[in-house]
Amino acid sequence: MSNVSEGELEHWFERAMRSRTDESTFFACLVRATVHAHVPISDDSKNVRLIQFRHPDGYDAIPFFTSAHRAARSTFSGLRTITLPCARLFEQTIGATLMVNPNDGGAVLFPEEVATLLKSGTLETFEKVSLSEGTVDVRPATSPPDNLIRALEGNVPLPPFIREIYLLEKRTLDQGFSRPILLIYAGVEARQMERGARHLVSVVQALDPRPEDIVDVAVFDIAQARPGFLNDIGAVPVFASSD
Repeated sequence: MSNVSEGELEHWFERAMRSRTDESTFFACLVRATVHAHVPISDDSKNVRLIQFRHPDGYDAIPFFTSAHRAARSTFSGLRTITLPCARLFEQTIGATLMVNPNDGGAVLFPEEVATLLKSGTLETFEKVSLSEGTVDVRPATSPPDNLIRALEGNVPLPPFIREIYLLEKRTLDQGFSRPILLIYAGVEARQMERGARHLVSVVQALDPRPEDIVDVAVFDIAQARPGFLNDIGAVPVFASSD
């Protein structure tokens, strides 16, 4: 595994913060780089125990940093900084949620994204999709890839907070007769909506072969009334939780 210098990693982090088009390159560098994390100064445990914090969205996350100076800016007392390969950090925290450079607006990495990074070496660019009424024409998908259908129907384990999935296609109204964009539209528990969207992005990224066309992901709060346009277009879920 080739090494990425701290300067190169910092360069791509700053670029990714300015433009989503550079996020994939940053993640490819990240998984090959050395990073920094916090541990307690005094700890009787024989194992290394990393510091976690409570994210405003209600889950615990392990912070880590792309440079020593970012790690040193922490306001927490009673901790020290350790340095380790990022891939080792990911391997030793499987199942945890991590956040890179939390003081500087860095990305949250949910467990499924960490697994994807370890397997594929990068992550796809993630951008939230809005279905603003009056600007987008949405219909049930006419010919989605078979392996995507199988994955969403249950061939790939789905977390319990994803409750319904629809396969749709959409055009913005100014696209005319151009090729539609495939849309995965999922009903997700409110506190897990971003994670649900990111999980489905990871599912698409893991497909072999990958879809040739663009696949967007959007989510709605499953606890609220079913979006009316789904009834209007006669959409039927490809997956519905039995719970």
